[in-house]
Amino acid sequence: MLSLLIWLPVIGGALLFLLPEKSVRLGALTVSGLSLLWTLWLFTQYDVTNLGFQFTEHLTWIPALGLDYALGLDGLALLMVGLNTFLNWIAIYTAPNDVERPKLFYALMLVVNSAVSGAFLAQNFLLFFFFFEVELVPLYLLIAIWGGEKRSYAATKFLLYTALSGALILAGGLGLVWLGGATDFDYETLTKINLPVSQQDLLLLPILFGF
Repeated sequence: MLSLLIWLPVIGGALLFLLPEKSVRLGALTVSGLSLLWTLWLFTQYDVTNLGFQFTEHLTWIPALGLDYALGLDGLALLMVGLNTFLNWIAIYTAPNDVERPKLFYALMLVVNSAVSGAFLAQNFLLFFFFFEVELVPLYLLIAIWGGEKRSYAATKFLLYTALSGALILAGGLGLVWLGGATDFDYETLTKINLPVSQQDLLLLPILFGF
């Protein structure tokens, strides 16, 4: 169920390059709209009395790294994914009709939708970090190509800030696994790690400053 929110925009974005240019905007709106409708359906199926993660998916991906394709949805993530799919549809709908290089533009918009949803749905720290970094690429290109007068400066500044924040977040996560002796990066595993308060405070700093 949750994988559809990640892969539908990616596949739809790729298919946009096969459409005639005059139909690209409608195609992007359709794909983004389907993602939004799927999210609304998840709202109707979500059990508010269940405090755990729902609609979970788990697939072993790279065991040597402790990286699993693990997805789950709680109340907070549901709200954030809903906000993401709604804003993505609004952004595509309000984009200028005469936008330059429309196929690339709308494809990048859909990839952003996919990566942001993936970050909120991820139940593995490395998987979260993967989606967090993936979303930076289309955002950088959107700023650099379709931005305002100082778009090159803005895109470079965006890349530097997000690269630094990503490095800090990754350092915090790696430190947690290393100090806790965990064998993988699944959130379920990480929440069971018991560290002294001093070490917890130390690990909190890079994660806090990173975000």
